[in-house]
Amino acid sequence: MVHRRELDGKEIVFGNQGDLWMNAMTWFDHDTGSVWSQPTGSAIMGPLAGRTLELLPSSLATWADWQVSFPDTSALDTFTRAHRFSLDQMAVVAAVGDASIAVPIAELRRAQVVSTDLGGEPVVIVLDPEVDRWAAYSRRSGNRILELDLNGGTLADRESGEAWEALGGRSLTGGEALERVAAFSSFPADYVRLFPDGRILVGGVIESASEYANSCSILRATPTG
Repeated sequence: MVHRRELDGKEIVFGNQGDLWMNAMTWFDHDTGSVWSQPTGSAIMGPLAGRTLELLPSSLATWADWQVSFPDTSALDTFTRAHRFSLDQMAVVAAVGDASIAVPIAELRRAQVVSTDLGGEPVVIVLDPEVDRWAAYSRRSGNRILELDLNGGTLADRESGEAWEALGGRSLTGGEALERVAAFSSFPADYVRLFPDGRILVGGVIESASEYANSCSILRATPTG
């Protein structure tokens, strides 16, 4: 996930705090020493506790696939060891305000396009299986709510026939680009721990994150006494 590192118009400089909170990385800000949760973008300790950074749209892609769409991009190249990461282990999380939904990649592969509402905003999450990249957009176009289908890397509105690039949102029929919605990838188990008020798509049915966590015994009881 990507957050805007700015609060009240002031740029914030972060460092790695070194500890884990709910099995996830934490930061500290250089000005106040407040501790922040990296996944949620919220300060969890210190003078800024309770403040939250703005979540920005982002995507996960191989460098080769990214260069096809954005050939002039610069990248920080660092040495890393080979890993066994697989996109199929993840979910795509889309968020509008305090509302969010996680769509596991397996669900997204089957549907390719998932349409829903988040905080009153109609959104769509799409996966292009040819390049294993995903994107999330608002389905609002002027006064209309789009009903979108995926066909060969193109999103098309069923009613008007307008079309957009599935992974860039650029119009292919001379109209306005689709508006990106903040989204990121997460392991489903981590999502339901960190966003218990969210929702998750399971077997084609949307469940609350807390219900899903309980059914999978993801959340552990806190000892008392």
